[in-house]
Amino acid sequence: MDKIWWSMQDLKERTGYSEDWLKENILLHPRYRQMLDLENGGFVYYPEKKGERWCFIASRMEEFLQKYFCDIFMRKETKTNIKTRIAQ
Repeated sequence: MDKIWWSMQDLKERTGYSEDWLKENILLHPRYRQMLDLENGGFVYYPEKKGERWCFIASRMEEFLQKYFCDIFMRKETKTNIKTRIAQ
C-alpha cells in the first residue's frame, strides 16, 4: 500500500533528485511555493523550526510533479541556455 504522506526522503526517492535540487527548483522557487504551501491551501508542510520535517500529501505532490513536469524542466533548460548565450 502506498503512503498517504511523504517525507523529504520519500520525495527524493520518488524523483531521484537531491534535497537541494528539489528545494531550489521546486519547493522554494517563488513560482511554486505559494501554491504548494499548506498555509495557502496547498499540500506541503514547510518546516518552520530546526528539527521539523517536511511533509507532503503524496497523491497531490505526485499530481503536481506530473502536471508541472515540463514547466520545471523547460524553465531550467531556458535559464541554462540564456546563461550559455550570455557567456558566448
